[in-house]
Amino acid sequence: MKSAYRLPDPGHILPERAVVIRRHGFADHYRLLFISIVLGLVSIGTVVVVWPGLYADYRIRQNPVEVPEASLASSECKTKNISVNCKAGIAYPRDGQTQIRSVEFSFISLDRGDFETTVVAERGHPDNITLSLAIDELWNRFLGSLAIVVLLGWTAILMARRFIHVSAAVKAFRQPAVLQPVWARITLRGKGKGWGWGGGRNRITYFPVTGLRKGMAIPTLFTKAETPWMHYDPAQNETFALAALHPGAILPIMLDEAFDRLELTDDEVRQARAARDGLAARIGD
Repeated sequence: MKSAYRLPDPGHILPERAVVIRRHGFADHYRLLFISIVLGLVSIGTVVVVWPGLYADYRIRQNPVEVPEASLASSECKTKNISVNCKAGIAYPRDGQTQIRSVEFSFISLDRGDFETTVVAERGHPDNITLSLAIDELWNRFLGSLAIVVLLGWTAILMARRFIHVSAAVKAFRQPAVLQPVWARITLRGKGKGWGWGGGRNRITYFPVTGLRKGMAIPTLFTKAETPWMHYDPAQNETFALAALHPGAILPIMLDEAFDRLELTDDEVRQARAARDGLAARIGD
């Protein structure tokens, strides 16, 4: 598969024999699973917590009746960016006693002024009571919550999919195989922060220039004993690295300066480094 970059063929860099991958370097393996679960739970939680209230307000909207004898024990709407969050305590008479119901809802609005509202209830069901503002913004609230559910749910699925890809690759790496050298484009460089999750180590995100769809950039961590190999080409304004693709994996590993991530002989390392340096000199030609 061809790419849009002017890169020489790296196919001859690695030996034509089965090679053991000592260290894959993939970052965030189990973090992907953790984040996927958290986002999935938040998405489901939004449905469980928010949508029953939306349905109750939908019923009011279908058959509303004002409750003039009701009053607001407390009420406020706070605006943050384009989101408005409203809370109110509604006091209303019920069977000779005063009942108080708390309502809370959010919607998207560019309005920074005050909101006028009355108390409304579902005809025949006086305990299903809320503010007219909540009814007026019902579809706004539903679409906003739907966007959150879809966005978080889809992100959770993508995270889970990447976790499966990484897990499958790690499993495949246990078996020696003839590896295919491929070029990768460096998209992000930095240091892992804090303790755990690779804190203090070189964190590099790379993207194979062929073979993967957009959005599948791969983060990797280099230990203090490893030196990442990268080559900047001013003509293309891109930084490139070499990666190795296992036939049983969809994700290639990024190679280091000394090829320590692979189990090679000293002669094979010397030949690989010489071939790589020769390719680097030809990049952009």
